[in-house]
Amino acid sequence: MERDEFKILVKAMKAVYADPKFIADKDAFNVWFTLLNDISYEQAHMAIQRYMMTSKFPPTIADIREKVMECIHPEVQEMSELEAWSLVRKGIGNSIYNAEEEFNKLPEACKKAVGTPAMMREWATMDSDELGTVEQSHFIRNYRVAIERMKTDAKLPIDFRNRLEEIRSQALLTVAPAM
Repeated sequence: MERDEFKILVKAMKAVYADPKFIADKDAFNVWFTLLNDISYEQAHMAIQRYMMTSKFPPTIADIREKVMECIHPEVQEMSELEAWSLVRKGIGNSIYNAEEEFNKLPEACKKAVGTPAMMREWATMDSDELGTVEQSHFIRNYRVAIERMKTDAKLPIDFRNRLEEIRSQALLTVAPAM
């Protein structure tokens, strides 16, 4: 998004939210623009309109990024925990010999919650009662975390996500194994 386009959006928000403290000066404008300029004007425009139509209070940068994410990534929020477990459970049934293939069929959030194809293979050998209670509850907890992380990550600029991933990778390389 260009600076002039962002000015148009700020004028609209200031017209709706008549709070003099809202993006009060050039410095505040610069911070907002810096943290939102990776979003296209069209996406920001739709998200801000949606926010203004549904909220009485001025938005934060995080509110706008969240509305953009809701507009362009609705699939992150579509599947319930039990629907996700149902997909995994179906894949487990064929995972003794085909765990990797079954794992690769899963949506990204399910993959993150399961961990590895080896976990699906292990689950395939378990007692069905334990799988249906203990492992299901572990999966659901992991799935919630995965969905929340995906939602949070989707709100961040792609450059920021890439830098964050580099930092995480470097941190993993510098951690020495415990002996």
